[in-house]
Amino acid sequence: MSTKNEFARELDRLYNRRTHWLRSVIGYRKPGPPPTFRRETVNEGIAKLQDIAYRAFAKKLAKQEFAQFAPSKRSWHVKGYGREEKRKIFNVWFVRRLGNHQNRVYIFWGKRGKCIYIGRTGNGGSRPDDHFEKYWFGRTRRIDIYPVKQASQLPKLECLAIHRFLPAYNKTKAATQKWTKRCPMCRIHKDIQSELRSIFRFR
Repeated sequence: MSTKNEFARELDRLYNRRTHWLRSVIGYRKPGPPPTFRRETVNEGIAKLQDIAYRAFAKKLAKQEFAQFAPSKRSWHVKGYGREEKRKIFNVWFVRRLGNHQNRVYIFWGKRGKCIYIGRTGNGGSRPDDHFEKYWFGRTRRIDIYPVKQASQLPKLECLAIHRFLPAYNKTKAATQKWTKRCPMCRIHKDIQSELRSIFRFR
């Protein structure tokens, strides 16, 4: 089933629950007990619709924004034995391939395309090798690094990557600052939630 049809079906399900009593007044009857419509029902429906929106928009929006503001990437495949040796090999590669470029989004990957962690650096920021000490680093097989043209785009691109790849060890969504560009996925989620709560509001 396409995400468009899945979204419409879930929205219809929520609407039918909301209008069941009104339909029953004029004789509409359906076998079985009447469906319940509580705040929990709305919250569940919103969560499902937002999940569908994830799958419908995250990949497309992320690809568009990265193509515009971070059109190229560098990939480092983990080499060496032990964290310190891996760090040394990485730093040599990092300087040679990325130089002094300061604005970056980086993605740690594990086996079978599993996204482990997503982060970013800014002016004077730390390098991805700061994460080599994390308990999850031993699962890393590859690190992708995207040089970003504008520092103001960093939080948005990081957030879009988190939406798209759902990293296992990011505890929260990407941090934002007032001067940064806003994430379009976060805006879509907020708009969906606002619209549905307006339609299915409780007195």
